[in-house]
Amino acid sequence: MTDNNSVDRRRFLQATGGAATAAALAGCLGGGDSTETEPETTTGGDGDDGGDGEDGDSEPQGNDRTLQLINSTITTMDPIKATDTASGIIIQQVFDALMNYPNGEVAVQNLLAEEVSVSDDFTTYTFTLKEGVEYHGDNGEVTAEDVVYSFERLAASSNSRRTYFILAYALNIAHETDDEGAYVPGSLQMAATGDYEFKMRLAKPFAPALEMLAYTSFSVIPKGILGDIDVVPSGGLDSDETESIGSGMMEHKEFATNNPIGAGPYEFDHWETSQEAEVVRNDNYHGGEVLNGGVYWKVIPKAETAYQYSQNKNSDLISMPTSKYDPGKVQVEGTDDLGRRYGQYGPMDNGTTANYLEVATINSFYIGFNCENVEKPVRQAIAYVSNQQEGVEQVFKGRGKAAYHLTPPNIYPGGAPEYTSHAKESYPYGYNKTQLNKAKNVMEEAGYGPDNKYEVTFTTYQSPTWQGLGKLLRDKLSTAHVNMQLEEAPFSTLLQRGRNGNLEAYSLGWVMDWPRPNNFLGQAVPELTNTDQDGGAQGFYLDWDGDDDGMTDAAMQAQSAWETIQNNPEPTDSAQSARDEAYVQMEEAMWEDMVLLPMYHRTDERMWYDWVDAPRFGGAGGSRQKRWKFIIGERDK
Repeated sequence: MTDNNSVDRRRFLQATGGAATAAALAGCLGGGDSTETEPETTTGGDGDDGGDGEDGDSEPQGNDRTLQLINSTITTMDPIKATDTASGIIIQQVFDALMNYPNGEVAVQNLLAEEVSVSDDFTTYTFTLKEGVEYHGDNGEVTAEDVVYSFERLAASSNSRRTYFILAYALNIAHETDDEGAYVPGSLQMAATGDYEFKMRLAKPFAPALEMLAYTSFSVIPKGILGDIDVVPSGGLDSDETESIGSGMMEHKEFATNNPIGAGPYEFDHWETSQEAEVVRNDNYHGGEVLNGGVYWKVIPKAETAYQYSQNKNSDLISMPTSKYDPGKVQVEGTDDLGRRYGQYGPMDNGTTANYLEVATINSFYIGFNCENVEKPVRQAIAYVSNQQEGVEQVFKGRGKAAYHLTPPNIYPGGAPEYTSHAKESYPYGYNKTQLNKAKNVMEEAGYGPDNKYEVTFTTYQSPTWQGLGKLLRDKLSTAHVNMQLEEAPFSTLLQRGRNGNLEAYSLGWVMDWPRPNNFLGQAVPELTNTDQDGGAQGFYLDWDGDDDGMTDAAMQAQSAWETIQNNPEPTDSAQSARDEAYVQMEEAMWEDMVLLPMYHRTDERMWYDWVDAPRFGGAGGSRQKRWKFIIGERDK
């Protein structure tokens, strides 16, 4: 499926039924709220087999029970700083953005926005906000000036890790840069044109603009609550006037750890690092009645520990790591109109049979390489010995599809058939097969042999599954003059080491922020992968930007292809065609230099106890689902 918006020249979206179905992907593959994920400890819940908890003759009746879940390592409550799923799951509950993927489905809808109009040239957006939306606590009403402030923080704050989402590489709101190409604070072409209306102008069209605005980095917070930016735009779209912000109402650390203020369905209660986090019901939520008393997360990074915790019925939703998963226990009873399979799983170790849901989601899991730390022949040898289908079947127990592109099949140009055809015809390292001789040859041509083996470390997050894959690779590589060492690291540690360039080979995944190929491939733009820049790499941690000798030919091909994507942003057929060709060029460039080895596209499964009732999640993934319609019945312990 492509990323063509197929929009009219002017589009109006209204809360009374206007869904921006810019990419009609509901029910196709989707993913989680954040970027790099830990699939082994992701948990979720679902309603009964027949529906989503909203159908029938009567409204669902909520209660005060707290939904009890498991989460992995949490890093921050600041929407512009979070890059991990564990933090994003909680941020999704506390904050609201202009747009939203309801229940993690892929058709974006209005949330804080009530109406949106787009200019004929697809660059100027006018938003009308809902009136009367209150922040948590005694922090007033959501206004247009809050939106301008929140977007300026995303662009200018030193705490932002997603500046490129709003500036040059994605949404690209028009702005000024200094002589070094850095953003000039206060220069975003945004303006509050009323208490509940604002305009923003893009430097050029961006087809998935409204989908982008559903990402948690664009969450709205009260104007001036933090002092990490100095000014905000204060004039019209063509004005360079700014307004001073001052020192802020609280320190950033206080906001990011103890007192995040949003307008979401839940108010923040507490977070104890490496222990737990909790949010409580917002009784004044603008979206409607919150049907439970709150959500509690126990932080358990290790998959098997999380499994035992949920088997003891301490979690309402069941953590099922692949090491404990038995595909023979899945009993599919039907498939709904979005292609989601439902049924039962069990019996489990605790004797209970769980409810079961399977959803194809937009994600890619891969082995990444820091190109400065791992030589190209070694990267190629690892690719030659990898058999993705073997990994899916033997290690991941069929919980996904073998991957050969970074772009997932259902958003690949031409969809899944073209994805498969291109991989079968062009993948240079063996489609669904191991090529030990080629791995050995490429290493010997580089000067390595039995008495001169290359040493490389493969670092995974705390996952017996990824360690199992590492053992398969290690054993095969031993005959190809590569000595692979395996190590595990806490997820947050792995991310930090990656940003700083302190990894060699490593396991990570990317789950959609918006359902288009540029969301995935934008993380592999060579110049964004530089770990030497301030704050570390903004994309993947590949260091593919070249050294003193400059970029490789493949890196230059990828950079050029990305420029083509950026230069053809319109939601038109001709621009779409140019983008599609460039997407494939980027995929082939990654193959050539083997900077990133796709391993599998995960299929998300959820298992839950009978006392849980909630809407099913959709193609954008369970981590994008707000929990306010989950109902918790009488627990059976």
